[in-house]
Amino acid sequence: MVDLETRQEGDRIVIELCPGQPVELGDLSESFAALARMYERHYRKDGEAALKLHVTKLETGSIFMEIAPYGVIMGTIALMDGSVIVADFTSRLSRVIKAFSSGYQDTPEIDLPSIQDAQDIKEFVKPLVGKRGAALGVKHAKYTKTDGEKEIVVEYKFDESELNRAAININKIGLLAPAIEVGVEKKKIQKEVMLFLDQANRGPGKEKGRTGDKGIIPDIYDKPIPVYFRKSFQDLKYQMTKEVNPLTSAFVVDVHVQYINGDPIPKGYIVTDIHDVIPGSDPE
Repeated sequence: MVDLETRQEGDRIVIELCPGQPVELGDLSESFAALARMYERHYRKDGEAALKLHVTKLETGSIFMEIAPYGVIMGTIALMDGSVIVADFTSRLSRVIKAFSSGYQDTPEIDLPSIQDAQDIKEFVKPLVGKRGAALGVKHAKYTKTDGEKEIVVEYKFDESELNRAAININKIGLLAPAIEVGVEKKKIQKEVMLFLDQANRGPGKEKGRTGDKGIIPDIYDKPIPVYFRKSFQDLKYQMTKEVNPLTSAFVVDVHVQYINGDPIPKGYIVTDIHDVIPGSDPE
């Protein structure tokens, strides 16, 4: 067993892989690399590098490890206050696996993660797929300052059948590509731009097809064009409009800008993330 500062106060992501039989070393390294990619993709801010995940404890038997976000302070690697990051990433990781293991069909009725997250989850669980008796545990653990004891804040468990279903369903991820992308010659990602909705219907946001939602992003194009919303575990449109008048408010968002057949005029925006909602004043 390798034990690195387990009694240091702080939060950890606890991963327990139980393959039930020998695992190829290459599959194991690719599994960990996929986990690191998914983490960095969601916790990198303003182009800066995310805090690096470090393994603070390894145990033999099943593959058991504790992971924590570390940063560099005065040239020294130090455990950071990562309670929010650990809680969010543990939940995100488990929700993605659950989404694919809990009944995804050709016409999904559940919100699904991005294609990148799905691909990385597929690599992460690969050492367990197709192995009798395999299981996965994902926990958020906290070490206390007073006595160094470990407290389990939340725990998620997945058995052999759930992991196998998730792997099968992830292979269908190609079905999720939105119809608006068909025939697209160029797709440009714009981060933290100001979106003003010019028209908004009362229904949930759509990811493809005809939509009654239209908006203007002045930094990109000065006329209203269709606005779509990438499917996620949270209804992005609802999160934007639940407490404000959508037609008088402004939204700071990340979008995919769609251009078709070389036309320099964009044909649509797909909202992929929300950074801020700025309420406007309703007319009296």
